[in-house]
Amino acid sequence: MNTHIDEQPSPRDRIASLADIPFSQLVLAFIIFLVSIKGISFFLSAFLSPAENGASVTFPLILLVLVQNLLILIIVRHFLLKKYFLNWWNLGLIPTSANWCFHAVILTLPLVIIVGIVNLTVTQLISDDFVNPQLEMLAPQGFKWNSYIFTMIATGIIAPFTEEVVFRGVILGWLDQKFGKYLAILISSLLFASTHGIPHLIPALTVAGIAFSLIVYKSESLWPAIILHSGFNMFMTTSLFYALSQGVNLPGTH
Repeated sequence: MNTHIDEQPSPRDRIASLADIPFSQLVLAFIIFLVSIKGISFFLSAFLSPAENGASVTFPLILLVLVQNLLILIIVRHFLLKKYFLNWWNLGLIPTSANWCFHAVILTLPLVIIVGIVNLTVTQLISDDFVNPQLEMLAPQGFKWNSYIFTMIATGIIAPFTEEVVFRGVILGWLDQKFGKYLAILISSLLFASTHGIPHLIPALTVAGIAFSLIVYKSESLWPAIILHSGFNMFMTTSLFYALSQGVNLPGTH
């Protein structure tokens, strides 16, 4: 008897795709992602507020950021990749050329300038004062090398990698296969900006998200976006520490 017609291919015999992930599963993973972010933020505000003597909380901060990002990567691995027979390559973590890495580094300063102009414009248009909790949390009491180095590791290396995996690897990739390139860029960039929890920064961070998305499309890899995101964060963190070390009262801080 010829049973070939009756045979059905197993999930492992077909090419897996991000489009295989149901919308409900993606939403569930994203909710868990948000809960982990908010949980860490609550922990920081409740238990790691600076002591009266000005003791630094930067080292505990980087440990918590590390735990947070490891948790997010575990969520991506368990709820999305493993369950639907995907791997990290499906998210764009594939080798890229040195030329694209160089382009990502070169584009860092123009991106900082563009995002800065957008942020300054929004700040000028909004009359009410606002406080940026990220600046409040990271602001040093004067320049300290250990605080600067720990913060650079947290914001310049750990966070960009995980955020690019989530927003450009998972969300942009899934939306691209469902709705096409342009809606994917717009929606993923708005989600990226909104999850930072600072309404005043949404326009500027949306612009940054669009830039990260475009370099993913151009290079066909996630690594240039990670490098560009990392360079952007490092530049901003360095500027923050330098300005505060000079006694500059930055917008968004008390």
